Amino acid sequence: MDLPALVAHHLGQNDGLVALESGARTWSYADLAEATRARAAQLRRLCPDGGRVVVVGEHTADALIWTLSVMRSGLVYTPLNPGLPAERIRQAVRVAAPRLVVCCTAESLDALGTDSAAERVLPADDVMRAAAEPVPDGAGEVPEAVPEVWPAEEVAYSIFTSGSTGVPKLVNVGHAGIENLCRAQTRLFGVKPGHRKLQFSSLSFDASVAEILVAIHAGARLVVPAGDGGGSWLSAVGHHLRENGCDIITLPPSVYARLDDEARKSIGTVVFAGEALTEAEFRAAARHSRVLNAYGPSEGTVCFSVAEPSRFTASIGRPIDGYTAKVHDSERGTYSDAGRGELVLVGPGVALGYEGQPAGGAGPFVTVGGDTAYHTGDEVELRSGELFYLGRLDEQIKRLGHRIGLTDLGGWLAQLMDTSVVLLTDGTSLIMAHTAKDRPENELRQWLRDLLPPWEMPDVLLSLPELPLTTSGKTDKAALRALAREPRQSAQADGARSGAGASEPGVRDDWEVVRTIVERIVGAAVEPAVSIFDAGADSLALVRIQVELNEIYGEEPVQTVFDLLNYDFTIEGFVTGLRGLPGAQTSPERQVFDEVAGELAGLPAALAALRPAPESGAARRDAITVTGAGGFIGGHVLDRLIGGGQEITVVTTSDPRRLVSRHCERFGRNPEELSQIEFLGYDDVETLAEDASGSDTVRWGAVVHCGYDVNHLLPLEHQLSGSVATTAALVRAAAALDAPRFVFLSAASVGPDFVPLTQEALAAVDDPYSQSKFVAEAYITALEGVGCGVDLVRGGLVYGHNAREGEFLDRDVFAQMLRLSLQQGTLPRLDGLVPICHVSDVVDALLTAAASDGTGVRSVLVSRTYDQRDLLDELGLDDSALVSPQEWLSTVTEADTADLRILAALRRQLGAAAGWTQPARSTDRAIIRELRQTYLGA
Repeated sequence: MDLPALVAHHLGQNDGLVALESGARTWSYADLAEATRARAAQLRRLCPDGGRVVVVGEHTADALIWTLSVMRSGLVYTPLNPGLPAERIRQAVRVAAPRLVVCCTAESLDALGTDSAAERVLPADDVMRAAAEPVPDGAGEVPEAVPEVWPAEEVAYSIFTSGSTGVPKLVNVGHAGIENLCRAQTRLFGVKPGHRKLQFSSLSFDASVAEILVAIHAGARLVVPAGDGGGSWLSAVGHHLRENGCDIITLPPSVYARLDDEARKSIGTVVFAGEALTEAEFRAAARHSRVLNAYGPSEGTVCFSVAEPSRFTASIGRPIDGYTAKVHDSERGTYSDAGRGELVLVGPGVALGYEGQPAGGAGPFVTVGGDTAYHTGDEVELRSGELFYLGRLDEQIKRLGHRIGLTDLGGWLAQLMDTSVVLLTDGTSLIMAHTAKDRPENELRQWLRDLLPPWEMPDVLLSLPELPLTTSGKTDKAALRALAREPRQSAQADGARSGAGASEPGVRDDWEVVRTIVERIVGAAVEPAVSIFDAGADSLALVRIQVELNEIYGEEPVQTVFDLLNYDFTIEGFVTGLRGLPGAQTSPERQVFDEVAGELAGLPAALAALRPAPESGAARRDAITVTGAGGFIGGHVLDRLIGGGQEITVVTTSDPRRLVSRHCERFGRNPEELSQIEFLGYDDVETLAEDASGSDTVRWGAVVHCGYDVNHLLPLEHQLSGSVATTAALVRAAAALDAPRFVFLSAASVGPDFVPLTQEALAAVDDPYSQSKFVAEAYITALEGVGCGVDLVRGGLVYGHNAREGEFLDRDVFAQMLRLSLQQGTLPRLDGLVPICHVSDVVDALLTAAASDGTGVRSVLVSRTYDQRDLLDELGLDDSALVSPQEWLSTVTEADTADLRILAALRRQLGAAAGWTQPARSTDRAIIRELRQTYLGA
């Protein structure tokens, strides 16, 4: 069915339903059918010989009706954004050379003026009048009776997309893929008759084509938010969502990031499109909505593939009906069904080509196996029919001989920082634009230097309240480059230039002495607050500076300050550290300990105030509260409890509907078996605790807390606002709701000894994630002061995944190390032992503790340990495969098959202190072998 027939057919259905809504006005399907039929006839009278019609309009019901009318007329529909600069509009019209331009705004009419490449330019209100004029001699015949369906041009619609030279390219799309698009998105998005589908996209962005056509295909209600007359379009959308909500909306991730939480809560299904989805946006959306990730260039009839992730991955799903994915190896010139390379779309939905450059010739449009195909320029990995997006090939750069995928690296940094991050180049400079509000530049630069290898370190950090967007809702990289080039005024540097603490006796002399040494060795002026590495120095220069400072101040004081600065040398930092002035840097452990010590000291009294008066009866044994049920271990805990007769409450950050669906898929359950479970968010928990404080009417049974975000790279101070904060909220709820027992799954990496939390003990733990678990233990232990039994179970690495749980291992650092070792036939030398648990043993331990009424227990749970020899045997490698950690990292980095996040975590862990030292073997299960067979497929 071609486009005019599709529009006419589906507008003729569902007469009793509302088709379009904007503000207080609605149009039924019958209303739209009549209006578009009449307008299509007017357009055909003005363009009797066919051709292209440009619609210059945006975000109004009238512009949308004109859009459907052009589509129905069989003329080539081409939209333009009226918000573009006047010259850009004129340039686009010159490229399109349309028969007619319909201007829905006075500004666009003024922009085109009388000097236009179009045959005719009319305001929308004048189209009917012009259509009533006599037909010029020699014009084509127009039937007196208005047909339901007009004959169609070869091109269904055309969309402008930016060209590499800055000149807009016009993509001509045929009819063959449109009906497939509508059927696939209706099914995959779950669009039903009567659903409210918000029309967000600019009409000049191809996502609008799908928004409009899929809605009428499904019998849904297309909603165009009414503007408030003065605010932005995004402001109008946010207001509409807060007041009315919607069932489905399609948004770029960077636009979703700008919506407030109330607007997000009102969305039933959010479809991300137009940009690579980052974990920050996925996690934010998954709290409230069903989340889909759609991928498709304009050259592929809007949408090529769709994923519905249950957790964040780089997956962009599988091709929709009618498409095939191929991976192109540019070196060999081959097209494959699996592997890594450039994604090539194959199928009838591929566009006809660019205006003036038909498909099948040179350029991205080619023929593969006799079918039309399009080279996307996107790098992907194709595994078992599923696509994983790696980034743009034209956004991959080489620095110091290493290849960097800017999209992938930027997405990873956004995940770690829990904020928006974009990486881009400007000449030879690597720019990192971000919206982190609580990261001073010096602190952020130091954190990045600890995290990244030199070739990934940004040259410019650009902090912004929000990232600028293009008219299509994508991040505006041209604007970012312009901002990065502006002279940057730093109040901190200005203050440092005058010399912090310069009024103190003796400090000015030290300032000048150190500055003179540094600038002579670096060979350039260096601002006092700027790291010498940012000023172009290398490690050899640092050694020379230290030698000269030793001669003046003595080796021991200089070494002490260098340790304090962690070898990130600044003039200001050295002088401050040397003289012990206020502002000397403190360790993360000191900062965190200072921050939590006061709260922990007052926590027992605060919990006692929350605890209700003792009841006469025994503690509740018929109820249990579980966290982390959407995760690997928590899911097994929940499954063990189902059908056991206890009242189950699940506290989760996930959408309960998706959690239930995923659990049933993992464990072969049906939803009815989980229908009696109560689901609470952490906001609900805090409210419940406040309402129940001092009351005997609401009580909890034991709490099993195994929901904890595993992030070994997030700095300790930033872990506090995540899992530590949710743990503290759960502790307060457990006190207020009279929970008799609290069981916490901690980590063996905290250490084998259960010592009180002190700054020194915290610093002795190797990584920020494990340190945060140590801090969380301190919050939980405070419950003992109100009569709640506390069990702390420090578990080793937990495996025992079934065949449907491989996704939980995608970010597991140790499992990925084994996968990479098998791929490369080499294993890094490890110090110490690797402590492993089986998930069934962990679940036994947690639920046994929850059922106990005795004194709380502190235990370390390790089912068995693996030494270097054991790992070689399990992987089928011999001693010759053992290499140093540095050589192993170099090998897998060069192979370019590892997630950058995993590599960064491995760099840290392989360089950490010695591993586990206490051998254990309480089970004969070959846990690593099971892991290899289940996940590694070997």
